[in-house]
Amino acid sequence: MARKARQPRIVILGGGFAGLAAALELADGFRVTLVDARASFEFLPNIHELVSGVKRPDVLRLPLDRIVRRAGHRFVRDTVTAIDTHERRVTLERRAALSYDALIVALGGVNATHGVPGVEEHAFAFKSVDDCDRIGRRIRKLLRAARRQDVVIVGGGLEGIEALGEIVRVRGGHDGLRIHLVEAGERLLGDAPSDLDRFVRELAPDGVEFLTDARVARVEDGGIVLEDGRRIPSQATIWTGGPAAPSLLAQAGLAKREGAWAPVTPTLQATGHPNVFIAGDCAELPDPIAKQAYHALDMGRWAAEGARRWLEGQTPNDFEPAEKPALVSFGNRTCFLVAGERVLAAPALAVAKEGVFELVMAQLDRRTPWQAATGAAFRLREAGFALLRNSFVSRDGLLRGTRIGGGAR
Repeated sequence: MARKARQPRIVILGGGFAGLAAALELADGFRVTLVDARASFEFLPNIHELVSGVKRPDVLRLPLDRIVRRAGHRFVRDTVTAIDTHERRVTLERRAALSYDALIVALGGVNATHGVPGVEEHAFAFKSVDDCDRIGRRIRKLLRAARRQDVVIVGGGLEGIEALGEIVRVRGGHDGLRIHLVEAGERLLGDAPSDLDRFVRELAPDGVEFLTDARVARVEDGGIVLEDGRRIPSQATIWTGGPAAPSLLAQAGLAKREGAWAPVTPTLQATGHPNVFIAGDCAELPDPIAKQAYHALDMGRWAAEGARRWLEGQTPNDFEPAEKPALVSFGNRTCFLVAGERVLAAPALAVAKEGVFELVMAQLDRRTPWQAATGAAFRLREAGFALLRNSFVSRDGLLRGTRIGGGAR
């Protein structure tokens, strides 16, 4: 009697957008194991809404175990401590090592402190549901204080601007909370069209200070110190310095040095390791692309297909990133649509951003249509109505504040 052939083993590291998309793309015929230290997938593009309380933590989470098992795969909740590309083995903190025939690395990024002293000790990170939930609780506590309070946001990129918008939303007409946004570059959202900087400044209410071309020397308990010596008081410092590469990439020989992303071929295969595919933020493509969730979703699916083709003796196809418009919310003041060199600012775009959230969550939450509809209804009730009410209730409300702009990046 012939022995049944062993199914190829595919291990996926990371249960974020790229890793979960890869797992859902792989069908029967493979022994797929997804590893993540967290129990839940988190919809990171909307975590800023936790700061104002528009969304609750559970609305932004999906249980990885349920989704992965429903796809016919195995979920292991553990921390990856080492990758041995020669032995084709992944070492875990608590469980036995996992061997693989093909590996998909989708670990995402970690908080980029840029070597600034005091960030980890005295600043709130802005990288997870728990991070932003803590920030929201801190802001609400400050708003109850009797004397003036100061909040500092470090970083004027997408995360910093969306954090600012939510603090402005929850602050309302409270004049005892002053907000300082510090950006090292010459303008806000430096990778976006220049008009976006102007729009944000024009829409910001009193009590918001923008400091551009300002670098932080250190973060202290009770404030930050800039390189020019100025000290800004702060009862809550929020660090939105962007992502940094996890050290595991360099330790495994997938990145050239500590803190570097993993270079990949156009097929998303790690340089020198054809059975290792890198997806999402971890990957450094020959032509770099923005580290956005929609790219991570596409890369995860592409890496899964590439792994399948490689294991079946075929040549993986080149990944061709699809540029899509970006939606950037600014609290209850407006929402920006950034498409190439053009910017549209309109409160009504908040509906589109909420729609993207619902669509992607439904795609990832592989349940029956009835269960999916029930989940969407819950999220809409808990978050969507809170987001949209009082923003626009008429045709005039939908059009109010609409602006069109552009400018060089």
